Amino acid sequence: MTQTLNASHARLSGNKKSLATEASAGKQAGRQNTRIGHVGLHAINPVASAEFYKDVFGMEITGGSASEHPLGATAFLTSRPGEEPHDIALVANPEFAHIAFKVSSLAEFRSFHARVVEKKIPIKFVFNHHESFAFYFDDPDGNMIEIYWPTGDLSWRQPYAEPLDLSQPDEVLLGKITMQNTPSSSSI
Repeated sequence: MTQTLNASHARLSGNKKSLATEASAGKQAGRQNTRIGHVGLHAINPVASAEFYKDVFGMEITGGSASEHPLGATAFLTSRPGEEPHDIALVANPEFAHIAFKVSSLAEFRSFHARVVEKKIPIKFVFNHHESFAFYFDDPDGNMIEIYWPTGDLSWRQPYAEPLDLSQPDEVLLGKITMQNTPSSSSI
């Protein structure tokens, strides 16, 4: 078995240059700079689950809501306070469980939105979370996907969501980031 693994490793290592060239060509062909930014996990009791992640992983609880909230009970945790608003969103309502992909610019965010619309994939929500602009849709298996662009404003306690109209020009959207609102308020 060790020989098989070593042979596979040697074969793959020999292809490093071609794999790098292929990756570079893919990026030049229009692939965008995305990465997994956070996950939204279903939790029967988000408060208890948040304590687990806090105690075991040393994460910081950065937000949450009670069951009366329109999104239901939630908890938000980060391992990088001041850098990322949350790495994990715990949601009591399983319909809000998701995986979130972070993009690097508003232009890239718009490009992804246009691609999803072009492919006739139904958009579920488009939100201004103040910490980010985001839109949500399902993959073919019904898993919810979030694409988001971080605005840089980490002062808003989550969950926060207000509808966002992407037909507006960039200047109008960017103005929504700096609008003077009370961070503790919530549209949803």
